Amino acid sequence: MQITIEDLSPVEKRVEFELPWSDVAPKLEKAYDALRREVRLPGFRPGKVPRALLERMYRRQVEDEVARDLVEHSLGQAIQENQIQPVAPPAVAEIEIKTGEPFKFSARVEVRSQVTPQDYAGIPLSRRPPKVTDEQVAEALEGYRRRLTQFKPVEGRKETADTDLVQVELSGRVGEHKIKRREVLVDLEDDTSGPLPGLAGRLRGKPIGGDHVEVDYTLPAEGPPPELAGRHVHLHVTIKEARQKQVPAIDDEMAKDTGEAETLEGLRAKVREKLIETDGQRIKRELSQALVKELVKRNTFPIAPALVDRYAQAIVNRAKSQLQMMGSDVEGGDDQKMRAEMQVEAEEEARGAILLQAIAEREGITVGDVDLQKRIAELATARNENPKQLRAELEKNHRIHQIEAQIREQKTLDMLISQAKITDGEPASSLIVTPEEARREAQAAPKTAKTAAKKKKDTTP
Repeated sequence: MQITIEDLSPVEKRVEFELPWSDVAPKLEKAYDALRREVRLPGFRPGKVPRALLERMYRRQVEDEVARDLVEHSLGQAIQENQIQPVAPPAVAEIEIKTGEPFKFSARVEVRSQVTPQDYAGIPLSRRPPKVTDEQVAEALEGYRRRLTQFKPVEGRKETADTDLVQVELSGRVGEHKIKRREVLVDLEDDTSGPLPGLAGRLRGKPIGGDHVEVDYTLPAEGPPPELAGRHVHLHVTIKEARQKQVPAIDDEMAKDTGEAETLEGLRAKVREKLIETDGQRIKRELSQALVKELVKRNTFPIAPALVDRYAQAIVNRAKSQLQMMGSDVEGGDDQKMRAEMQVEAEEEARGAILLQAIAEREGITVGDVDLQKRIAELATARNENPKQLRAELEKNHRIHQIEAQIREQKTLDMLISQAKITDGEPASSLIVTPEEARREAQAAPKTAKTAAKKKKDTTP
């Protein structure tokens, strides 16, 4: 087999193949022998159909199958021997087997970007202090109260109340996603969670067990889930059942019922401690995100479009998973359109991943078996599974390398953050923009634009 590799760009190669007829003929002979054993034709005993007749009836099918096998084997061999790192399945030009002639074909292969990372040590970052407000503590205590709340069927009332828990049947659409008809629970007192944010408030004062209710609104441009921000919601909702709450008072008795404290003040202290820990984890994620953004700014390099598209599809899949986690089945939806909308975010994710991998290779960051065992034990605990069985499953499904890659990426991020020049506090200029700051900027932008336009008009002669 002759292989010629041509660089079309830093992230794309053309690989041309030529196999002599002496390599192709035995493959065809083997394929016809297999077909002869399987085919049943009137007038011929099993396994005795002449090849000439088989060629006349099945030639195109047999040659297509043999050609695909030859292409797959040849590509695999070329990728392994030449250490090509494809990021998507190769695109193969039209293939055809011609009797007595060499089998020729070419493939275009998009490959991983080869980058030498620069300026990644000592990146300046701003780290805000952990914040816990009295409102957050109060909200957490409300969460305890909700979990300890008891429910009883509604009697003598035909419409939902503001604090009911209702079982509803819903169907419709969220943006491009079609929601199958299914039943979910909605807490009418909580308008921020449930199957969809904003749904609860639109089901208050509605008939119980009556005709379906049409619900139309748009999800906020900011807020969870981010993958669905700004999408239009159109639902058909039938309220099947409503239950009214028996809510405990937030006092020492409730604190005892939680099993975490003997007094309300003790519970408050524990809640504040947990919230500070959670915000600390959020700060670490913010630092990682800001660091990757800065890495991408400092390192420019070509990137394969197929890789960006793969990351965009992963973002789309996360959006669908978010819908499923909220109790809705996802059906349909224009993935291609959604991928196009996610291109900017996907490209940044892809570039960040390539840079972190390149830095890990340059710095010699490796993943040992101890690292792997620890991570698998954490996953097993979260899933309530046996660590040994989980590892065996990951190895069987060839997913153990994904776990290794995740560990290596996190170790690389930890190293970069340890090297970063971190400023504690909240200076005027920060790499980290909180959702509240982004919202204020978005609200201020129209006013600023109007002011600038007015000034221009006033100064125009």
